Amino acid sequence: MAAGTLWGYGFCNSCTSWLIMAGKDGKGWIREIKQFYIAHNSDRISANAQALWHYLMYKANENWWNYPLCLYIPEIAFALKISQTAVKRAREELATKGYITWESPGGNKSARYYVLSRTNAIYAGQTGPKEN
Repeated sequence: MAAGTLWGYGFCNSCTSWLIMAGKDGKGWIREIKQFYIAHNSDRISANAQALWHYLMYKANENWWNYPLCLYIPEIAFALKISQTAVKRAREELATKGYITWESPGGNKSARYYVLSRTNAIYAGQTGPKEN
């Protein structure tokens, strides 16, 4: 493990996945944002998808990069001031283009979101569900 690397574990009460992530002085997510815009120059994404990606980054930072992020569609729609259908389209766009992965536990439970690292940095801690 590199010097200055902090490890944390996250568990979502409505989810069943334990995940591990690493953080490094807050620099990792700034690099992710820079890479997001570099990638965006060659592979454009919609304004709603951009807003959703930034919201997920904000929530991940707020949650100390503990995954999964368990969020309801109405919560995201309210925060972004877009329709629930627009959130679903943006979510699918981000997943298709490799910015996020998500899982639906089904029923009336929150979806689990994982923001994927575009820099392949371990400190991003954005690897997705842990395999058993």
